[in-house]
Amino acid sequence: MKYTYDTPEEAVASLEKAYSNEDINAIILCKDFIEEAKFILEQTVEAYNLENIELIEETAKALESSLVLTLQENGFPNFKNLKSEIFNLQRFKDNIYVVDERVTYPDNTIYETRIFLSFKNGVWKVALVEE
Repeated sequence: MKYTYDTPEEAVASLEKAYSNEDINAIILCKDFIEEAKFILEQTVEAYNLENIELIEETAKALESSLVLTLQENGFPNFKNLKSEIFNLQRFKDNIYVVDERVTYPDNTIYETRIFLSFKNGVWKVALVEE
């Protein structure tokens, strides 16, 4: 199964495809746990120090482990037969961007969410999905 990360749209589509394929290794590759850790630490730790690499790495590892455990216990979401539209790409800060996603289900129910992505060395990865 081919996963690509050349554009924000490809990064999101690859993550959704990996979930639908129940491909845990691809899911992990599609995500940027370091940037997700930074987001969470900035929101939850008052005296968070951006230079505390050890704390960031520990948090990233915990997020990855938590995702794997959640998928093992609750199963994988399935994005097959859904129509996804990515729009409104904006720079959030530094190498972090945000897009809006509109997902249309087969019954025409529409769900919108914001997705934060990192862009490093020409590769887009999903950092955080804001629900």
